Amino acid sequence: MDHEAFMDAEPFMHRYGESSNSSSSSISEEVRPQGPIGAVSAAFKCMTSNATKLCVHDALVKLNGTGDYDIGGTYADDDPEFWFFYTVSVCHGDNRLLNLFVCHRKTGTFSIEVASSSDLTQKVAPGDDVPYLLLPPDMVKFNFKSIKANQNYFIKTFCFKKLDRFNKSCTLFIPIKITVSPKFELNSDIVKAIKLQHDLSGLLTKQETTDYILESASRKQFPTHKILLAAHSPVLMKMIKETDVPSLFIDITDKDMELLLEFIYTGTIKNILEEDCVKLLQIADRFELTQLFTLTQHVIGDQINSENAIEMAIVAKKFKLQDLVKRVYTYIAKNPKVLESEGWKNLQDVDLAKDLFQFSRTMIQSVIEKCRVCSSNLERN
Repeated sequence: MDHEAFMDAEPFMHRYGESSNSSSSSISEEVRPQGPIGAVSAAFKCMTSNATKLCVHDALVKLNGTGDYDIGGTYADDDPEFWFFYTVSVCHGDNRLLNLFVCHRKTGTFSIEVASSSDLTQKVAPGDDVPYLLLPPDMVKFNFKSIKANQNYFIKTFCFKKLDRFNKSCTLFIPIKITVSPKFELNSDIVKAIKLQHDLSGLLTKQETTDYILESASRKQFPTHKILLAAHSPVLMKMIKETDVPSLFIDITDKDMELLLEFIYTGTIKNILEEDCVKLLQIADRFELTQLFTLTQHVIGDQINSENAIEMAIVAKKFKLQDLVKRVYTYIAKNPKVLESEGWKNLQDVDLAKDLFQFSRTMIQSVIEKCRVCSSNLERN
């Protein structure tokens, strides 16, 4: 079963505290006592952050029949946050299935970790005053997202082949950990599947299996794959994480959006020599696309001439492109004709002018020193 919301309030209205004939719900939320730390039970009040185990009371009685049963809930301060319940069914070979569910009483993202297997790790001694069985501490994690309150989710099924290890009044403990608003994670299986595509540009042009919409300033919509956006841009990852809707408005032109998506899906800009490289750098800077910085400054470096050298120096300084800074400064130092260009005549950045003069001076001094050393060597020979 997929881990999605599978039902609305009915028939589990008592799990939202609205109405019930069950004994567990007869305990008032206001007077519910604090129980053992970490124990989630209908008889006690447990904080979500403290929850470490689900208490399935009278497990043998429940597993010998069929039906649905409450476990209990957790709280954020005084507000109910999660309610756990389970169903019992029988499958081939008289195997007993405990199907675990959770009701999220709020909205937002959360993750639940529960025991990864059905192996019972402790046998109950016949004379034990407080008999219990414990599922293994190794856990498996499931992520969920609620867009409305009181959504129910299937978590995991535990299968018990024999019940001879359960005492009559045995309590079964299921290890659990709950994290509210967990760190944004990318599904590794989806990432792997996308990486197997040899031509990711095909995903963009065909717009197959898209799951996210980017909207430009003109309100034009661009179907995309959320996993790719988040994987390539830390900025987009953060923006996606902070919204609950499957779309995102970005205040950029249609052309800039096309360039952004082209680079994300292909890792390059096909006709980059025909594009405005300054615009590409602005896109790279805004969305933190490191590789686009590298690609663009390489292209700019090949286009430096005496007329645009000053403009390129300004761009290199603005975006802190050290490789381009060195390349364009070297070009200016070697080509005095740059000092006759309109770019130089209109240069307003005093610090940049000082940097250029200092670089040229250092470069000239280096050349003079090399000539001196060379001359000295010739004299000795």
